[in-house]
Amino acid sequence: MRKDGSCRARAAVLALLLGLCAGLGGAGCASNADAVCADIGYCRNQSDDAIKVCQAGEKQVAAEAAASGCASAYAAYFSCADDKYQCNGNKPAFPGCEGARASLDACLAKGRAQNACGRLAAGVAQCPGAPPPDPSAPPAPCGATELCAAACYLAAVPVLCAPQAVELAAASRCTQQCPF
Repeated sequence: MRKDGSCRARAAVLALLLGLCAGLGGAGCASNADAVCADIGYCRNQSDDAIKVCQAGEKQVAAEAAASGCASAYAAYFSCADDKYQCNGNKPAFPGCEGARASLDACLAKGRAQNACGRLAAGVAQCPGAPPPDPSAPPAPCGATELCAAACYLAAVPVLCAPQAVELAAASRCTQQCPF
């Protein structure tokens, strides 16, 4: 599948900018993760603010990956995704990066196994009809805010696959106290 003309033009501009960045020693230039977030945003016609949110989230994932011993898996996935990006309609794709993404997800999951993010993800994955992870979305961060929100949900909802309205309200009240 080919990139459309606007994607090709944007890729040419990006290549020019990356060439300039390399000539400047990389000062102030976007990372592979930043470029992947921009690619996803452009493909899905997202706002600049949505792209910035993705980029901020990926900085959190990078810090988590570094702390969990997953920095090389993080770098390998985003290098591949930046290199292999395709826009098919409004659906971004990264063909050939499935193995790198699986390695990153497995490494992050291992690090999260004992925290609230990991326990919530594992519990929800067991729910009937739970959708598989979206391979066209970058990994979600599990920073202080996400840990707090996951802990609130786990504390308020005893049966993860069948939350009750009163339980969801309690989880919501709890997450209002989480750091932002």
